[in-house]
Amino acid sequence: MDHETLEREYSPSSCVRDIMVYINQYTDKSAEVRRSYASHFKPDVKYGPEARSAMDMFIPEGDGPFPIHIFIHGGYWQQLSKNESHFAAPNFIDHNIIFIALDYTLAPEADMFQIVDQTRRGVISVLKNAHKFNGDPDNITISGSSAGGHLVAEVISMDWKAHGYDRCQLKGALAISGVFDLEPLVSTYVNEPLKMDVDDAKALSPLYHIPSNCCPIVITYGENETDEFKRQSHEYMDACLRAGLSCRYIDMPSVNHFDIVFALNDKNSPLFEAVLHQLEA
Repeated sequence: MDHETLEREYSPSSCVRDIMVYINQYTDKSAEVRRSYASHFKPDVKYGPEARSAMDMFIPEGDGPFPIHIFIHGGYWQQLSKNESHFAAPNFIDHNIIFIALDYTLAPEADMFQIVDQTRRGVISVLKNAHKFNGDPDNITISGSSAGGHLVAEVISMDWKAHGYDRCQLKGALAISGVFDLEPLVSTYVNEPLKMDVDDAKALSPLYHIPSNCCPIVITYGENETDEFKRQSHEYMDACLRAGLSCRYIDMPSVNHFDIVFALNDKNSPLFEAVLHQLEA
């Protein structure tokens, strides 16, 4: 495709009238959750030396051990933070599930290799320290949106043995509107702060290092998204299925790249039901 089309296809905001409507909703809904669930809120739990190696937790009342869900925010690895990621916490608390919003350093302060490594360390920290906050280390799921969807795929494909585990330790993964082949981004505006070359993009693309064995994976995207985001999700899912992994797609009509994540705060949504199914399996 020509460069103009490529730029548009990898610009999720091209499918909505005003992206700030959704960014403001992330901010406002998350602030309201922090106020309403203050007694459950444990902010800025460190998992590494970097300033943004921190996570925010919402923990149910009681001794547990509680299942844990980790959410990784989007923003093309260069925007947003855990602070705008609390909107789904109430639904998880209501189901006696710990909700964790994981932060990571943004580009250009960190490059993509550092971002992937940092995110993986964050998940390992949750696994190793779950007992300290009444969590169950044997019952952890993960989700992420957009760039967070890419990072979810990078987490499940990590070298688990290097961290002391024989296999993937998660119960399930949900990748929402992810990017799984980064090579098309190299010549777009997205890459300006990322500074990837083609070799970097391939090395950082989950499509090119599908794990041989991992937890069940759910793939989804909004009906109102670009063709490239849809193609990427199906291409990654097909690669996972060819590798013999448990992977399925959930159709999400009438939503876009930005508001699809609000389904995580709806107890009747297929996305939340999928996470619940993974935790209960």
